[in-house]
Amino acid sequence: MSLGVFVTCFDVLPKGTNGFHWTDSLIDISLDGYQYTSFPDIISGSLPSYSEQKGITNDAINFKISNVNASVRALALGGFLKDAQMNIKLVILNPYDSTVIDSMLMFSGFIDYIQAVLDPNQKTNEMTVYVNSIYKKLDFQPSLIAANSVYQSMYKGDEYFSLLGQVNQNQNWKYK
Repeated sequence: MSLGVFVTCFDVLPKGTNGFHWTDSLIDISLDGYQYTSFPDIISGSLPSYSEQKGITNDAINFKISNVNASVRALALGGFLKDAQMNIKLVILNPYDSTVIDSMLMFSGFIDYIQAVLDPNQKTNEMTVYVNSIYKKLDFQPSLIAANSVYQSMYKGDEYFSLLGQVNQNQNWKYK
């Protein structure tokens, strides 16, 4: 039987600046040379469940954060976190002294966009983060190999180049 406290750590690494390291633990923890700040509150059940699969999966995730302070909300809604790399790690803490026993990278991706809801009358302060997987480049539709030749426009009966550009016309680059 094993006993440990499971927490989640988040690395948010914007382009061109130092990253943010947050955890949903009740206290700050040290992992891989970084100090993870106990901030913000992940709404229970908003993180997806993970399953191990063979092959490449390109599944995006989203999750909700509550009690977001004004400075983080301003950074997020100002576009500072757009395309920032995000790593989500599962960390096992020793229940006696809250030191890290083990950690594992569960998801890596890039932040697509962030939505925020702030309503003081309803006591709502939530932010939804949408994260695309590390394989987001596979979502792009590849350009065609070549367009119909200029010769076809000059010689209307010429069908020699008519199939160029049709090879990848309906090909999708998503792997599951």
